[in-house]
Amino acid sequence: MAGSWEIKQSKSVLVCILHTDVVTLAWSFGFRNLIIPGPPPLALSGMPFDHARNTACKSALEQGVDWLFFLDSDVVVPHDAILRLMTHNKPFISGMYRRRSPPVAVPVMIRNGSWVTDFPQGQVIDVDLVGAGCLLIHRDLLLKCPPQRPQAGKTWFDWRVDCQGILPPGECLSEDFTMNLHIKRTMGIPTLVDTSVRCRHIGYGEADENGVWKPMETRSIT
Repeated sequence: MAGSWEIKQSKSVLVCILHTDVVTLAWSFGFRNLIIPGPPPLALSGMPFDHARNTACKSALEQGVDWLFFLDSDVVVPHDAILRLMTHNKPFISGMYRRRSPPVAVPVMIRNGSWVTDFPQGQVIDVDLVGAGCLLIHRDLLLKCPPQRPQAGKTWFDWRVDCQGILPPGECLSEDFTMNLHIKRTMGIPTLVDTSVRCRHIGYGEADENGVWKPMETRSIT
């Protein structure tokens, strides 16, 4: 029978932090309180988004962890977000956070070409696209995923926003959205969101759930 140490190791998670700007005190508090059942986090900055995320995927496989958790440096997650997402044992699942840019405060998730604003509270839902600011991916998905654009080193994530006029409009998406589409098309894996894992998407200000833009609040416990 496996001991507690073996069980903990079999559930190990590599946390990858994508950082592009200053880190707020609110985010620092949230990160300090985050339960991380795995090795020290990997912080990546100064890279294109897709390159950074692909680097994290390679690191997760090299370190032999079972899960890779993406955390953006402007997303504050609940302290038990990783553990709660892991309990679903799904290959690709996200927490929920809201947009800081127009349309402000709508959840960063899309279904059938529209932002999802009507959804059940506290449940796991199936969407088409979700951001990668609070995203948990299982190792098996990384191992089995066909490369998107191998000649360019874009194995898992591929930024295509700059492909306007080259690819159809529905394909010119950010690296997280192209990953959503790719795994569904090639592997039949859905994009899931746990709406009970409520995150804050912050900068110098933040939008509440009523769409009101207000100064960002710093809280010692999140």
